[in-house]
Amino acid sequence: MKLSDVIARFHIHADTTSDHQAHTSVRDSAILLPLIEEHGEAALLFCKRPAYLAHHPSQICFPGGKVEPSDKSKTHTAVRETQEELGIESQYINPIGQLNEHNTLTGFCIRPIVATLEKHAIWHTKSAEVDHAFTIKLSHLIDHNNWQTMHVEYAGKSRQMDGFLTPYGLLWGATASVVKNFVKLVE
Repeated sequence: MKLSDVIARFHIHADTTSDHQAHTSVRDSAILLPLIEEHGEAALLFCKRPAYLAHHPSQICFPGGKVEPSDKSKTHTAVRETQEELGIESQYINPIGQLNEHNTLTGFCIRPIVATLEKHAIWHTKSAEVDHAFTIKLSHLIDHNNWQTMHVEYAGKSRQMDGFLTPYGLLWGATASVVKNFVKLVE
């Protein structure tokens, strides 16, 4: 699927909720779903967090983080965090919409911001907050056969979650849920 097709399908279903003010909750955060075109196909850019980080070590994620008081919006948060983590200059990041907020089991309220990256965007494949940056074609994420169901024990309860095996580890948890929500909009 081409990037232009993904963008068109996303716009049909995109959340049009206003994003002018950042929330004040300590756990409010935003992530960026960076879309690129790779060899004629749409792909998402992911990060693997370093093992030494206190929160979510070694997990596959999107760039993003906590809303800061100086952020004008959650879109601003997502773009700022992407610049900090991957070194992508803001002029190469084009936000096109957002997904519904996602509440995690660990108490975070995440606003996923969908954006395209300009052709000439470059990013660090490794930084203080990123062990590795890599892409996955959307066609692979859309294919239900590439996902596996996992049983996880959390807070004394057994839960069922979907996971996607990447070359850098398992994509699961909140990131997997956000990906699945995005895929439903564009497939």
